[in-house]
Amino acid sequence: HFATSAGDILAATMAEIVRSVNERLGSPVDFTVIDVGAADGAFLASVRERCGDIQDRTRWIAVDVRDSFVAGVEGITAEMPGALPGTPIRGVVMAHEWLDELPVDVVERDVDGVNRVVLVDESGTETHGPSLVDDAACAAVGVDAPSVRAWLRAWWPLREPGDRAEVGLARDAAWAWMTGLLIEGLALAVDYGHCRPERVQALRGGTLTAYRGGCVVAPVPDGTAGITAHVAVDACQAAVPRTTLTWQRDELASATLPERASPADVERFFAAQRLRQSAGLGGFAWLRWEA
Repeated sequence: HFATSAGDILAATMAEIVRSVNERLGSPVDFTVIDVGAADGAFLASVRERCGDIQDRTRWIAVDVRDSFVAGVEGITAEMPGALPGTPIRGVVMAHEWLDELPVDVVERDVDGVNRVVLVDESGTETHGPSLVDDAACAAVGVDAPSVRAWLRAWWPLREPGDRAEVGLARDAAWAWMTGLLIEGLALAVDYGHCRPERVQALRGGTLTAYRGGCVVAPVPDGTAGITAHVAVDACQAAVPRTTLTWQRDELASATLPERASPADVERFFAAQRLRQSAGLGGFAWLRWEA
């Protein structure tokens, strides 16, 4: 249901990163690349094709909930985060537009100024659930109220009735899990992201969105659409010491057109421009952690 940025240009960038990590680690015999939330593994296979002489001695693992993968990669069908055979590894663990699909609890401030858990049924009808100060009632609907209160204070304070927050504890834990898959190497998560100033000022209604067939639809949790919420990447960064945070517009080199540009040159140029647009895909956050 989603259009992603994981195309040829990003594959070439990732191949450069993979080769540089391999070189930094001294070309270990057990070098491995894992793509979490890899769909059918096509993007990982595209990275592999660009890795030259290391591609055949590297283990390429695509992890997804589906059960069929393209040729050239080793597919593991599993829900993540969770136990992953063969880890920890020496190499690269990457996830492109995966963190934003992990479920989040939503909290909304009601007309009386009380922060409440938002409940939703399979028809998409939302209701205000328990107050966040009622630990027992929150626990009854699967919410750890003390942890949520602490997270909101630090990362997404609600000020006015109608303000909503998407609690990023699951994403923080998933990023920590990704880094824990490494003995040595690099963990990299690329995703739609936001930081506290933007949340407090511009995202007071949250970012919950759903897509069906590439079109935006109501975010109803009935399994017929892909549901996403952007990632509080500054919280993820703080969850794992030594994590660095950059933006895709700064990570990808700017493109230029040759004097006599072919139609393919023009297509690549505009594809690269789209990946670097600040208001679009260039606003993707890059979380990195090295060991």
